[in-house]
Amino acid sequence: MGTVVRRRDSFSPRQPAPLVGVVTVFLGCVAMLALVLVVEIAVPNNPTLGGILLLAVLFATWLLPTPYAAAITAAAVGITLITALTGVIDPLTAKFQFVAVVVTACLSELTVRSLMARDQAQMATADQLRRFTADAAHELRNPLSALQSDLEITLLQPRTPDELTATVRLALKNTQRLVKISESLLTLSRGDAGGLMTSIARVDISDVLEEAFARWEGHATALGVEMTEALDCEGVVEGDSLLLGRLFDNLIENALGYTPKGGSVTIALAPAPPASCVITITDTGCGVPDSVRPVIFERFSRGDASRSRKTGGAGLGLAICAAIVSAHKGTITLDDEYVGGTRIVVRLPVTRLSGRV
Repeated sequence: MGTVVRRRDSFSPRQPAPLVGVVTVFLGCVAMLALVLVVEIAVPNNPTLGGILLLAVLFATWLLPTPYAAAITAAAVGITLITALTGVIDPLTAKFQFVAVVVTACLSELTVRSLMARDQAQMATADQLRRFTADAAHELRNPLSALQSDLEITLLQPRTPDELTATVRLALKNTQRLVKISESLLTLSRGDAGGLMTSIARVDISDVLEEAFARWEGHATALGVEMTEALDCEGVVEGDSLLLGRLFDNLIENALGYTPKGGSVTIALAPAPPASCVITITDTGCGVPDSVRPVIFERFSRGDASRSRKTGGAGLGLAICAAIVSAHKGTITLDDEYVGGTRIVVRLPVTRLSGRV
């Protein structure tokens, strides 16, 4: 991929500039300071030129790197002290000029840092949106291309009823994948907009986990994977029961998909006093490659690309999990110390915590 050129408007502070430009601006500020010093000392009874000192500080803070700007500010303060000590300006004017230089330098530096942070956040958001759009287009293109190809071949060549049925089934499979990707993208979009949770109620997290366990137990048996639960507490969460159910469905489905026949998946719930509970989903699968661990909860990331292609996954499941957990003011992490598979750790705040009866 080519290098992305980031352009900012001409008024953005501290834009990258060649060394010649930096030196030119620095020498210009020095010249302004020298002018003030010379005129203040050499010309008797002149109006003070303290305003030029402030301009030099402003130019330096806005255009130059911090060390250069600090040098200009120190020089401006030094000139104020020299003119005050030599009696060129009266003490009251010297005090005002000193305060003005220091305040101008501090406010300018804070403003510049704030604007630069804003620019960096905007560029990061733009980069994230660009990557997200490209990845989404890629994921949608594959099933659309397959669907188009199947339909074109069906129209061009005579087909038996069995062949037509097979084509329709394949088209349905690709359509279902498109619907799933679209729903996932919509969920993430709602999460970005802060509107993921549509209803909030008191939810017993142990009940949500037991229901998820019941939904997936039969599928685990069909896969030859042993599925167990260890719910050591009850915790009431202020949240959306449907979203929480989807969270654990995604995590369990992911764990079962990566666990080979004969392996196991364990769902555990434990208290984390004083006001949290911890849910862990542990599998004995292939684990997460080191290269993927830092981005495992980002959109379109995959632990095993070949398996994702085989099962139709788009790499959005864990990103949706992260969005749901964030909406419930919790955290979701990958246990880096666990070996022999993968362990996902979800920590949720609770309003009531108690042991199992």
